[in-house]
Amino acid sequence: MMNILIIQSTAIDPIGILGEHLEAQGAQLHTWLTEKQTTPPRGQYDGLIVLGGPMNAHEDDNFPHLQQTVSFIQQFHIENKPIMGVCLGAQLIARAFGAQVYRHKVPELGFSPVSPVKPLPEPPPEAPPEPWLKNCPPNLKIMQWHFDTFDLPERATLLMTNKVCQNQAFRISHNIYGFQFHLEVTPEIVMRWLQMKDEWIEANYPQLDQQIKKQVALYSAQSAQFAGQVAKAWLDLIPTPALTT
Repeated sequence: MMNILIIQSTAIDPIGILGEHLEAQGAQLHTWLTEKQTTPPRGQYDGLIVLGGPMNAHEDDNFPHLQQTVSFIQQFHIENKPIMGVCLGAQLIARAFGAQVYRHKVPELGFSPVSPVKPLPEPPPEAPPEPWLKNCPPNLKIMQWHFDTFDLPERATLLMTNKVCQNQAFRISHNIYGFQFHLEVTPEIVMRWLQMKDEWIEANYPQLDQQIKKQVALYSAQSAQFAGQVAKAWLDLIPTPALTT
């Protein structure tokens, strides 16, 4: 049994379809919902996934769990356990490896195209091939909901990008991945986000509801398939326990 710690910074951004794929592959998920729990569930974990949230990755004074999360990322890295970060989670991985997170010049809201960088970077010698990356279609339409971006850490390799925000997916070492986009969403999660829009979004993106509802119908299935490919490849990074005789 593979035990995975999920750090969830807000109730409206759960593990979603990504979690369904992980469980289908045999993972046991243990969620720390930081809005309601001051400490994570106790246990021994084989991997770490850090989800999104509305806060800035350096906002420790208002959200103390962010510093704890950075410490978890660094500890799992020391223990050579796989890590995945989604949106805020990717930004916290960048922070944990010495990079800055800051306001981007323009937000990304809704499904937008992301593509593998060309030429595709070779994985480290100790890493298996990345089928989720090699089989990824160009201009994959996937959900975005972020106002911040980050500098790529020195040790990171850029894997995916787009014209709006350069750093869309990266790898550190052979088992740490950050995704700026939201590969975890289901149509229900996206609809919940639309209900939580603030006045600034209402004023500057008056057609956002109509636009995203059309995009959900067009792109959700492909996004879910991509999440499944990532989930399988990421779980494959967890070492299989040695058999004893």
